[in-house]
Amino acid sequence: MTIPTVFRRGALLALCLCATEALADARLEARRHFRNGMNLIEQKQFDEGIAELEEAYKIKPHPSVLYNIARAYQDAGRLAEALDAFKRYLASNPPDAASVQAQVTRLEATQQAASAEAPPPGTTPGTPGSNLPMPPPPPTSIQAQQQLATLMERLEKAVNRAESLTANAAPQPQAPANTPASNDADTSGGAQGDTSGDQGFVPYEERVVTASRRAQSSLEAPNATTVITSEDIRLSGATTLPELLRRVPGADVMALGVGSANVSLRGFNQRLSNKVLVLVDGRTEYQDFIGLTVWAGLPIGLEEIDRIEVIRGPGSALYGANAMLGVINIITQAPGTGRRARFSAMAGGGNTVQGSFVSHGQNGALRYRASAAYRQEDKWSRDYASGRPDFALRDEDPDLGTRGARGNLSTVYTFSEDRSVGLSGGVHRYNTEIYPLGLLRNYSMDALGAYAKGDVELGAVKLKAFWNHLSGTAGPQYEAIGQRSLVTNIASNVFNGEALYARGFELAGEHQVNIGVEGRLKRVAFGYLDGNLREEFHAAAFIQDEWRIVQPLRLVVSYRVDRHPLLDKGQPGIAQSPRLSAVFQPMEGHAFRASVATAFREPTFLESYTRLPVPVPGVNGVSVLTTGNRELRPERLNALELGWRGESPRLGLDWDVALYQNTVKDLIGLSPVQRLPAGESYDSGSGSYLVGRSLFTNENAIYTARGVEAGINLSPIDGLGIKASAAYQHVSSDLPEEGQCGPCSQAPGFRLFGGITYRTRKDLEFGVDAAFTTATTWVEREPAATDPTRVDLLANNLPAYTVVNARVGYDVVKDFASVALMGSQLGGGHSEHPFGNRIERRVFATLTVTP
Repeated sequence: MTIPTVFRRGALLALCLCATEALADARLEARRHFRNGMNLIEQKQFDEGIAELEEAYKIKPHPSVLYNIARAYQDAGRLAEALDAFKRYLASNPPDAASVQAQVTRLEATQQAASAEAPPPGTTPGTPGSNLPMPPPPPTSIQAQQQLATLMERLEKAVNRAESLTANAAPQPQAPANTPASNDADTSGGAQGDTSGDQGFVPYEERVVTASRRAQSSLEAPNATTVITSEDIRLSGATTLPELLRRVPGADVMALGVGSANVSLRGFNQRLSNKVLVLVDGRTEYQDFIGLTVWAGLPIGLEEIDRIEVIRGPGSALYGANAMLGVINIITQAPGTGRRARFSAMAGGGNTVQGSFVSHGQNGALRYRASAAYRQEDKWSRDYASGRPDFALRDEDPDLGTRGARGNLSTVYTFSEDRSVGLSGGVHRYNTEIYPLGLLRNYSMDALGAYAKGDVELGAVKLKAFWNHLSGTAGPQYEAIGQRSLVTNIASNVFNGEALYARGFELAGEHQVNIGVEGRLKRVAFGYLDGNLREEFHAAAFIQDEWRIVQPLRLVVSYRVDRHPLLDKGQPGIAQSPRLSAVFQPMEGHAFRASVATAFREPTFLESYTRLPVPVPGVNGVSVLTTGNRELRPERLNALELGWRGESPRLGLDWDVALYQNTVKDLIGLSPVQRLPAGESYDSGSGSYLVGRSLFTNENAIYTARGVEAGINLSPIDGLGIKASAAYQHVSSDLPEEGQCGPCSQAPGFRLFGGITYRTRKDLEFGVDAAFTTATTWVEREPAATDPTRVDLLANNLPAYTVVNARVGYDVVKDFASVALMGSQLGGGHSEHPFGNRIERRVFATLTVTP
């Protein structure tokens, strides 16, 4: 390292360490001040306690903090300050506005009464130590009291009306002392989208809605959960959603291109990863025709996300098929909760250009969020150089990795506290890469994605309906000259309707019951299928009961049944998904959980209906026939999990530990290539000779995945935030030779993540994180080197790698303009799959303006 480099790094470190008024992780730091303030207020140290609450609110505004400030002023007898704080709280349009307004009315009446009874200026009510009686009140005082009596009568009537409105509303769960009640309903996909993750009973408490389809503390969640906040996103330096997920314990993120990634949880990752359900505000982004989440095709950007909730473990008991290993729910900002306008621009390496605009607004009971964005970025590397005599490039731009333009509009109209209607929709025109299975390699997809969604909330009943659309062309980016082209057209439409009923009651303890029904129609036209159009109708019903037997113990019982048109040997059949969880909270801030659950993944259209002759690379006129199988069984998982989640607000500390065992059977994959009889060895449709056939089938092997995960969030001192996680897993099978066990060798044994953030209240932000993954061996189908017409399973070794991202941000004009410098993939060149791009480092600059 040269001396100038040392000086530059030393100067940057000194700048960070000398910056004043530093903040660590905002939520943890604010929560620490809030808890300290509440403890001081309980000890009647009102001034010191209120100062702590004000500091918490300054770090991260939260309406409930204002409420507690108002209560503290009221208990201290300082009515003027209490009224001011209550009015600031009401300005946030809280759900308990009617009851708080009634309280404000009482305080104003008390304040007016005190003013009316006070002696006129310049008079002396009596002489201290004198035995003389007080003089009678003057006539003006009697008149004032009569006026006050009339005023009080009118105020009491107003208060009664306000309280009657509150009483007629749907009953709310009991909130902790000094904290206003809030709606506890499912907001994962409700009419209001979702409120901030902190809008719960306790300010700055981490809340999740995905684990039980209702808002609850992460301590109460029956699954291992990880929450990535908007603040985490902004400070991370990540430019894509999959990059953010590397910080999740147990998450296996495999980037094959700048717009192509595969994400799994607790093993079993692959090309076309299909065992994790990805939702955006409760609407699925799983592409049913092929079994893939097209991350580059999501209709939202990082700047629109409020938080990401990751459920690590089976979720089929609530979400049905494809939530086999977990659920990733991307929750966007609720309409009307952000800035009126926000412009962002980014440019950097790889010819990267990105611009976005997000706007929030409100007109009476109507709130909206509108957004538009454009992005493009070149590949990290190319598969083939230009000008080769044996391969032809199909795309016009051989370097383009991803490009897209999108627009969204989300609205919600609120009739009352628990009655609202939401409508949202968006469109995304994009080009990206995908990596299919088998002999197929890098595909380019030029597509149009669109969606429309409606939500209705009627107290305990919630209705949701959505439509997902995808159409376009897809095919290999490079094709051998002289071979038949595999370019094809795709058109997919999914129509979904759902009804959810939630109710709480008491019977030998407290119960919270959720009951739901769902129907889904899938229509797919895909050139690789054995027909122009395929249509399937799916139905499901589920029930969940959260039963608090005694105060520290809760049982969560869930059961779901799904109807699939092919599950019973090609005929309609059902899949059942029960789950039983116990959550034990023996003391504040600690929760121990145990669960046993099952989950499943249903066959995709590709696996059920495919008929595709795949050309053998390097041999013109020769193909391998790939066919679907309508008698496939669903992939099944049986899971056991033990966990411990804890928090220490005084130390600014959160942690989570999980131990699990997953038993997986009936995995769906391609069979070995089987030679065909001479009479079946010619395919007239493709005009090629068929060397054999491979069909989708259920494997006989049973796989067992065992692992342990641990994560910690720490803000030990002002100015420092630390996040760290570690995951160990081992996948085995009952196969006699584990050398050919793909899921065993493809699962990384260890994954480590560490991140540090440094924030100052004035101008400067700094963040750096690193994710380490151990070496793996990928078993893939490839033509044999000695005989290209023979397809073998070959082992491909992949060395360990480290992904490093960093960001430095600066507020040029406070609350108006900020700039940032971000480094992506700073750990050096590497590949995350044998067929993927060689990933290289890139640096980006961003500008954000919020007029």
